[in-house]
Amino acid sequence: MNLYETVLLVNPELPLKDAQELSEKYQQLIKKQNGEIVNTEAWGKLRLAYEVEGHKEGLYFLIQFKSDTSVLQELEKRFKYDDNILRQALVKIDGKKFKLRKKSDEKEKKERARKGSPKDTEENAPKGENVGAAEESTPKEENIKEKE
Repeated sequence: MNLYETVLLVNPELPLKDAQELSEKYQQLIKKQNGEIVNTEAWGKLRLAYEVEGHKEGLYFLIQFKSDTSVLQELEKRFKYDDNILRQALVKIDGKKFKLRKKSDEKEKKERARKGSPKDTEENAPKGENVGAAEESTPKEENIKEKE
């Protein structure tokens, strides 16, 4: 079984409840085909970079799953004929090079770092250095040699 993820761009005129049911429908399809859902996220309504089928916004859903390649063909076929899906991307993830993280986890970490949470700044600081300590201004060897 390989690790895959799909991002669905759903028609923003569709009620949120119906859009979530659409995402659930595809998750059930994956499970019926002996796939395993790893992670799902509803990113909500986001502005598009360009208009897609006359829409300036879209509802985004992420589904990360493990399955065989036979599931991919079925998913792509269903995505193609579903009028509520404006766009979709289905990619294979190399588990050795890429760690799955929730988008919300990354946002929280950035927010804590932006607010200056001592916990985050201490974790991210190189070992042996104090957080917020001013750098010492010592001339480099190159500058000393130039002056001589």
